Amino acid sequence: METRNQYIFNACTELRQRISEHSPFDQQDLAEEEIDFLEKWDQLTLNIQANDTQYVFDAQELLARFIRCYANLVPLIKRELLWFIGGECLHFLGDEELALYQQLEEHLYELDTQEKEYDIAEQISLIRGDSTQIH
Repeated sequence: METRNQYIFNACTELRQRISEHSPFDQQDLAEEEIDFLEKWDQLTLNIQANDTQYVFDAQELLARFIRCYANLVPLIKRELLWFIGGECLHFLGDEELALYQQLEEHLYELDTQEKEYDIAEQISLIRGDSTQIH
């Protein structure tokens, strides 16, 4: 799996785990809306694994739905996931974040043209100038 897709897959898998630990997703009997959301999220992760190029559109829709419907859980989303998914998700990022991720894209492009392997999380930390990941 390509580095970016792997990062997106890992971030989506981690987010799925994290939301299942919080209300309303931690309830034994979920409402139909939450069941539908989780089923679509699980399908999304399968589509990412299968490298289905349409997954980006599904991810945009699901992340936007998540932000609108579960605003209290938004801090669980890695901010860079919004950038990598793009589309409507970019509206949820601030100007400083957009500038940071644009800088990241330029840096990743340089690494790609030099055919260097890299870890996106490490590159984000380097761009930020610290050793912590953006959440």
